[in-house]
Amino acid sequence: MIGHSGVSRRLFLNKIIGSSALTASTLTEVKAAFAKSLQPLGDSNAAHLGGDTDEGYWDKIRKQFLLQEDLAYLNTGTLGPTPRVVVNAMNEYWHLMAVNPNENSLVLQDRQEQIRMKAAAFAHVTPDEIAITRNTTEGTTILTHGLDMKPGDEVLITQYEHNSLRETRHRHAKRFNYVVNEVQFPMPCTNEQIVKAFDAAITPRTRVMHFANPLGGYGCFTPVKELAALAHSKKIFCFVDGAHTPGMVQFNLSDWGIDGFACNSHKWLCGAAGAGLLYVRKDIQDRIWPNIDIAHGDPVGARKYDQLSRRPWPCVAALEDILDFHNAIGPARLEQRTRELGSYLRRNAVEIPKVKIYTPMDPSMSCGSTTLGIDGVPGMRFREYLRQKYDAYVPAGGTHLRISTHFFNTFEQCDRVLKALKELSSGAA
Repeated sequence: MIGHSGVSRRLFLNKIIGSSALTASTLTEVKAAFAKSLQPLGDSNAAHLGGDTDEGYWDKIRKQFLLQEDLAYLNTGTLGPTPRVVVNAMNEYWHLMAVNPNENSLVLQDRQEQIRMKAAAFAHVTPDEIAITRNTTEGTTILTHGLDMKPGDEVLITQYEHNSLRETRHRHAKRFNYVVNEVQFPMPCTNEQIVKAFDAAITPRTRVMHFANPLGGYGCFTPVKELAALAHSKKIFCFVDGAHTPGMVQFNLSDWGIDGFACNSHKWLCGAAGAGLLYVRKDIQDRIWPNIDIAHGDPVGARKYDQLSRRPWPCVAALEDILDFHNAIGPARLEQRTRELGSYLRRNAVEIPKVKIYTPMDPSMSCGSTTLGIDGVPGMRFREYLRQKYDAYVPAGGTHLRISTHFFNTFEQCDRVLKALKELSSGAA
């Protein structure tokens, strides 16, 4: 019998029950089966594939997910669905843990350095600058708590930050008696407005600029390279909350020139919850202390930030698998598809009376996340109308809602949102 992952269940069980010495080879077999399952995701015409020009291909990709057949899942910005092949592989890892917890935990743990290398390549940095964390919040907390701050120091964030950054910063500032200032600019905005707002907010006491890219609640990409250059010109640290970056767009942390970056695998990367990444630039690692320090000796580089003792190693192993999944399809192709869906939604929604788009229309400042609202229509009314009439799921909001359109979504699902917008804005609903 062959399971979804392509691994013979009988062979799998014979190996793990027959001899604990075969655990490493069993994992190798699971990984080999997983790699084989990714082969059909590629295409000899990959360079020519777009979004609306090859719906057949993207329909094949959509079938890699366990999503309900008719559900338009439009909330990747909160929690992305995990592909079937990754779910199956992770189930095998949990099975290994169940039949021989300690030994097989060590087998999975031994892959940590290989995963670190793949993650570093994905982010275009060195392995010594990458720590494997549990999520963005953990990485943000390390960057916040790890840097020594003095009374009167200042930190700049934006008015649009997620609570995991805002509240962490404000609580830490209260503890160490420094100041957190929220930089103000309108939404939608321009790159120039963002840079000017930060520049105007900097004082001689500013030590850190810490902001999201993109700003998750609005899908607005910040001019991160310009902001990093501005920060460094004034000897200020530049940290980025990248919760919505991996999986939505290609990114190069070395090119950005920032000092720290935290992200997760459970949003646009569509991986399992429980694994994330933290980048700390090599030159400042002696300035950033770890939150947990249980390591024997002195771990090399950013490894000192991921010494968490016991952790769910199947979730870490699945981080490697979701990176392989994205690489099998191609990050450039995935970004192109996601951009086409987001642009299609915004381009058509902006033409509907009473609809306001809060996400910038500039393609360089937006991608798969669109925040919009309807004058006179509460966000919850819009959300429930979408769910009940069009089987489309979006997160709860106030006056406006965030619509996440990712590569597994379709133009037909975008059309459902557009129909709902037209009916609610016209009073026909």
